[in-house]
Amino acid sequence: MISIWLCPDSKDKLYLQNIINHLSDIHNSVPFFPHCTLLSGIKLNTTELTTILDKSIDNMGPIIVESKRISYTNIFWKTLFIELSVSKDLISLQKNIFKQIKSNIKYKFEPHISLIYKIMPEYIKKEIIHSLHLQNTYKMNKVMAVRTDQNIVDWKIVAERDLYA
Repeated sequence: MISIWLCPDSKDKLYLQNIINHLSDIHNSVPFFPHCTLLSGIKLNTTELTTILDKSIDNMGPIIVESKRISYTNIFWKTLFIELSVSKDLISLQKNIFKQIKSNIKYKFEPHISLIYKIMPEYIKKEIIHSLHLQNTYKMNKVMAVRTDQNIVDWKIVAERDLYA
């Protein structure tokens, strides 16, 4: 299965990666690249994905995303995350990609940046939230197609494009 991610620029990637790595170390979980999933469940080859990314981001510059709050769920893939405000640019990019895929994928776009993937008690998630003081915005300047199998250590980037107008 392939997922399409919107990823931060080098400065914000380093900032978020340090948080993800720190939480992974403390809570014995697998670290991962910071990202906002735009679409998941795609079954296409690399050539098709590259073409879709190129068409979807044509003349699109970096997107500044704004955090609303840190939140959590009981869903493994949304254990603890930064909930992002929905912006015109974010929705436009997600819809461009979705239209290009031409598939029956059922995907509810809820923009967020995950900070940890791990089944853990609610009180620990609340403790983590209270301990974090995160910046309010992140510059996203890259779109990636990533093979996202169930095992995080097996995730593999299959295509990537920079956003610049």
